[in-house]
Amino acid sequence: MAKLIELRNVYKIYSEGLESEVRALDGVSLTIEKGEFVAIIGTNGSGKSTLAKHFNVLLTPTSGTFEVCGMRTDDPDNIWKIRQHVGMVFQNPDNQIVAAVVEEDVAFGPENLGVPSDEIKTRVSDALRRVNMTIYAKHGPHLLSGGQKQRVAIAGILAMQCDCIVLDEPTAMLDPVGRKEVMDTLHQLHDEGITIIIITHFMEEAVQADRVVVVDRAELKMDGAPRDVFTHVKELKAMGLDVPVAAELAERLRQKGLDLPDSIITEEELGDALCQLS
Repeated sequence: MAKLIELRNVYKIYSEGLESEVRALDGVSLTIEKGEFVAIIGTNGSGKSTLAKHFNVLLTPTSGTFEVCGMRTDDPDNIWKIRQHVGMVFQNPDNQIVAAVVEEDVAFGPENLGVPSDEIKTRVSDALRRVNMTIYAKHGPHLLSGGQKQRVAIAGILAMQCDCIVLDEPTAMLDPVGRKEVMDTLHQLHDEGITIIIITHFMEEAVQADRVVVVDRAELKMDGAPRDVFTHVKELKAMGLDVPVAAELAERLRQKGLDLPDSIITEEELGDALCQLS
């Protein structure tokens, strides 16, 4: 795999030098490869959303280096080039809708890039197909569910032909059906080769990623496969984080004396392990 994003000793300080100074990122180093599916988790105020906003240059570091596709984010000449590689989806789907018709909303990004109209039509059609929203092309976005609106937002990024989609708690305001719609779409796009970076507080979403990054008090504390991260139940709980229900229950049963593997993170694995004890 090739590097897509690389951070080296990145600090982000708000109100630097003032009494209200806040250190939101504290010496974070991280590399994300093309084609990865990465979940970033942390409590409120941990710095995870600040980190997310650096990926497509909504923020730049106070110090340290942040590169996307080999381009430094602190060079103003690179901002629009980087945003053609990395698109962003936010928590509230209503804040991302800019047009009165779905297909016009999806076309907004390519139009701003100066893409020819015939090419825009092709891109919009393809993007809506890839997020399973073709039948809603002529609908008003206000008629859609939250999950459908997020899929329209994702389609808008696909229409700009971005390599990477960063999603900052995209399912936080959705019901379980909407959350599943969005996650299914992300897995489908990941299978197509799109790099996915999702900031989430739903551990059941994080466990579906290839890799989990844990941010706590502005520092990167863990980075590994879901199984490597979520088996550290005590450490995660000490940070104020939840863990998958199966991992927590397995840990409690181990404390009660049951001989269960340390690697359990899914309900299926827990069920199989308990059956073997009977």
